Amino acid sequence: MIDLKTWKPATMAALKEAFGERLLCLGLQGSYLRGEATADSDIDLLVALDQVTIDDLDAFHAAMRSLPDGERAIGFTCGRAELAAWPTYELYQFEQGTEVWLGDLHALLPEYGEDDIRLGTRVSVANLYHMVNHTYLTTRDLDETALTDALKALLKAFFFSLQIVHAVRTGVFAPTKRQLLTELTDEDERTLLRYAMPSSTAMSAGKVKNDGDTTSETLYKLLQAWCSRTLVDIRV
Repeated sequence: MIDLKTWKPATMAALKEAFGERLLCLGLQGSYLRGEATADSDIDLLVALDQVTIDDLDAFHAAMRSLPDGERAIGFTCGRAELAAWPTYELYQFEQGTEVWLGDLHALLPEYGEDDIRLGTRVSVANLYHMVNHTYLTTRDLDETALTDALKALLKAFFFSLQIVHAVRTGVFAPTKRQLLTELTDEDERTLLRYAMPSSTAMSAGKVKNDGDTTSETLYKLLQAWCSRTLVDIRV
C-alpha cells in the first residue's frame, strides 16, 4: 500500500510537471480517501485539465508510471468544458467524495441544488434495484466464489446508494462505511453495510454465511426490499 504522506506530494509534482498550468484540479477519491484501501486497491484520483485528449491520457499514464505503485492510479479524468456540462444530479456525492489536493473543484462544477441531489438519490437507488434483480438472475448457477464476488459488487454499490440516501434523510454525509454504520438505526441497513465493509469475514473468505443465519439469498432479499421501499419513499 502507498503512504499518502509521501505519495501525495510526489503525485502533485509529477502532474504539475506533465501539465503545468493546464492542471486545474487534483484530488483523491475512493478507498484510500475512506481509509478502506487494501494492498490490491486502486488509487482513485480526480484530475481536471483545461481539456483532455488521448495524448493527455498518455501523459497521465507516463507520469503515474514514474511513481511507486503509480500503475494503480486511475480515477476520474476530465476537461473543463465537460465538467461544467456534467449532469447536476451526480455532483453532490461526487464533490463530497473528493479530497481536493490542488485547485478549486467547486468552481469548476455547474450549480446544483436540493432537487438535483434528490434526483441523484433516486437514480442511484433505481440503478441498484436493477443491478440486484439482474445479478440474482444471472448468477444463480455459479459456484460459491463467483456468487460471493457478485454480491461484493452489489454491496459496494449499496454503500454508495445508502450514503446519499442517508445524507438526504439526515443532512449528514458520512464519508466512510464505518462512520455510516455508527449513524444507522435500521437493522436491515446495518446488516447489509456490515457485509459491505472490508472487514467482513464472510465476504473476504469467499463465501456468504454465518452472520446469524444470513445466506446469499437473504442478502438478495434484503437488498431488493431496501431498494424497493427506498425508491418509492417520497421522503427520499
